[in-house]
Formats: sequence, C-alpha cells, structure tokens
Amino acid sequence: FQAEDGIRDSSTSRGLGDVYKRQILTTKSHIIKIASTLILKLRSLSRVMIRVAGLTKYYSGKPAAKNITFNVDKGEVFGLLGTNGAGKSTTIKMLCGLLKPSKGMVTIGGIDLQRTPLKAKSIMGYLPENPLLYDKLTGAESLELIGKLRKLSSDMIKQRVTYYAKALGLGEQIYQEVGTYSKGMRQKIAIAMTLIHDPEMILLDEPASGLDPRYTKILKDWIKNLASNGRTVLLSTHIIEMAENLCTKVAIIDKGQLLAVGTIQEIQASTGVNNLEDAFIRLIGD
Repeated sequence: FQAEDGIRDSSTSRGLGDVYKRQILTTKSHIIKIASTLILKLRSLSRVMIRVAGLTKYYSGKPAAKNITFNVDKGEVFGLLGTNGAGKSTTIKMLCGLLKPSKGMVTIGGIDLQRTPLKAKSIMGYLPENPLLYDKLTGAESLELIGKLRKLSSDMIKQRVTYYAKALGLGEQIYQEVGTYSKGMRQKIAIAMTLIHDPEMILLDEPASGLDPRYTKILKDWIKNLASNGRTVLLSTHIIEMAENLCTKVAIIDKGQLLAVGTIQEIQASTGVNNLEDAFIRLIGD
C-alpha cells in the first residue's frame, strides 16, 4: 500500500505540475498581449501631433464651436473645411491659444496648450486669415522681428530673408515698407513670418487669400513639402479644390459643429457620392 500511495503521490505531483505550467504559460500569454496592446497605444500616441477633445466656445451663451474632437498625426495635412462663418477661424484661434475655450482641451506634440502655452506655441506657426503687419517696417525688418522673437541667430535670419525674398518673388521689394505692399505681397510676407522658425506644426487660416494662381501653386507645393519633411499642417479653407489636392484627412464643419471627419474617400463613401464637393453639399445641406 505504501508503494501505491507513493505512486499516487508522484502522479498527483506531476499532474499539479502540469496545471501550474499551463497557468504560467497562460499568464505569460496574457502579459504579452497586454504589453503588445500598450506598445501599440504608445506608438499611436507618439504619432499624434494635435489632439483636440470636446473643444467648445460660447459667445453670449451661443456656441461658435461645439464639442470639436479630432486628432492630427505627425506629417499629416489636415483640412478644416467649411463655409465662411462656419466656425473654422474660432477653432483655429483656440488651437493656437489666441482664444480660451469655454471647455475642452488641446495638446500640441503632447504638450497641454492651456497648462504650458508658451512651450506649445514654441513649436507652432500660425497664419491668421487677416494677418496684422507693421506698415512702417520693411518686409525684411518684419522677418527679423519675428526671427528674434523666435530666438533665431542673426545669420539664420539673414539666410531666411534672402531665401523668402527669392522664393516668394519679392526680390528687392522685401526691403521696402510693408505699407506699400499689395494684398498679395502682404500675404506672402505673412507666410514667411509664419514659417521662418521652421515650426513642427503649422496652422494656416485661409492661406491662399490674396494670392494669384502662380503663388497659390507655390504655396501648395510648400505645404506638400512641409508634410513630406515630417511637419504637420492644419489647413482651414472654404476652397474644396485645395482640400482635395492637399489634405490626407478632412473635417467638415458647419454652424460650429463637426459633421464628418476622415479621409476624403471615407467621407465620400459615407455620403454616397464620388467627389468631395457633392459630399460637402450633402452634409451641410443646400
């Protein structure tokens, strides 16, 4: 009997050992799955340059922008498309810190815009719809002023002035007072002021305003080049053709609310049409 008990004890021990091994293997498998999920989430978070959650702005109790939520990945050209007065500029101003939201949050490159605004603003460039320029400064002096505020070296500022004078076709006129510039020239110098410090993220509010077709094409090429070099561009526009040609994703906004967010193909599919213009009209109504 002792021998039989010994055999049973040995068999039981082996059985328990097998159970423990299976439990350990199962636990390891769960840990690996959890770790893999966390790694994927962290990689996803590291790709996001602009994170907007529940962004809302009220004026006299009425929403100019309501519950705006979207993400923009690094190296992406993201279009905010809507008619005039749809809430695009209000949203852009909240994204760059010019307007304090009634509620919601914005992070730029993982930096909370409301908690550490200067740090967030240091990596962004902003072109407003109606840029305010100093008429008594020359174009070169305007760029020098922004360059110094952005803490660029004197040599770098000179290089950038020379580059933009040529790239934008300003030539020697860059040394003339801004007050003598045409609307198109003022827009060109404003674009240069936005990009002079080579920001990681660029907010462009109706950037083609005042530009002739030639420089609109140059602007489009610049935006594509910025994205190909890892810069993130958020483009606010009412020009559907510009959004179609440039944007990897689009958010359609009307009356302060987002109606759709996704790739152009996704938005077309969801509305049952084959072009962005028809999708836009279908979403906002006639």
